[in-house]
Amino acid sequence: MKKFQSHEHVINVLIRQIFSRQIKPGDKLPSERQLASDMHVDRASVRIALKHLELMNVLTIRQGDGVYVRDYMKGASIDFLRMLFLQTEKTDSEWLADPYILDEIWEFWVFFLPDIFNLAARRFTPRDIKNMLDIFDEELANLDDKARLVELELQSQELVAEVGNNIVVILITNTCRPLRRKMIELFYASLTDEQIKNHIETKKNLLRSFITSSEPDSSIFTAKYREILNGHRGALRKQIFRDEDKDAGSL
Repeated sequence: MKKFQSHEHVINVLIRQIFSRQIKPGDKLPSERQLASDMHVDRASVRIALKHLELMNVLTIRQGDGVYVRDYMKGASIDFLRMLFLQTEKTDSEWLADPYILDEIWEFWVFFLPDIFNLAARRFTPRDIKNMLDIFDEELANLDDKARLVELELQSQELVAEVGNNIVVILITNTCRPLRRKMIELFYASLTDEQIKNHIETKKNLLRSFITSSEPDSSIFTAKYREILNGHRGALRKQIFRDEDKDAGSL
């Protein structure tokens, strides 16, 4: 687990509180002195953290007045979510695994990932295809190693973004890496080994059917891939909301 610097600790605490609405839009934060005392850091670290959060459009610093919380849904960038997901490597963190935000992230990737593949499919070289198939084969060889499967899935997504050669797609893909990692971890956790194997083989067969077609149609490829992702999203929704109901029932 990464050891955070003092200002990162302050950022993390405030992001959690803002995300969970413990402190709400319009709320005024305590003074720098009070925040430093509460979080056991120096005031310089608090000042740096507040400036970072202001740049993320999460806070408004009013000189001579104080620091106010903004509505992150109206002004924050995706860096807000990136920071939220970077804070822990634990997959069972209660605040991190909020089922509603995870479902929205999955919804975004169902919309976005197939179009990345669509863009890349027009530019695949034989070497790119071999590299992708090699990743799928390595996944099949590591079915008992979930951590390795997560890394390989991330690698395949990033290869596709790279082949697409669109700077916006590449930078969004990079920025969303912690979100993608969390999504993939939960996805694999929801499947049996046999289901994971079937998923990987489906990806492999889908790519092979595209490259062996006499007239490859990237739109058909994209539609089939989106259909697969939607099926996985449905299965994942059942798991995360079932887990939430189970937690609620234990209270």
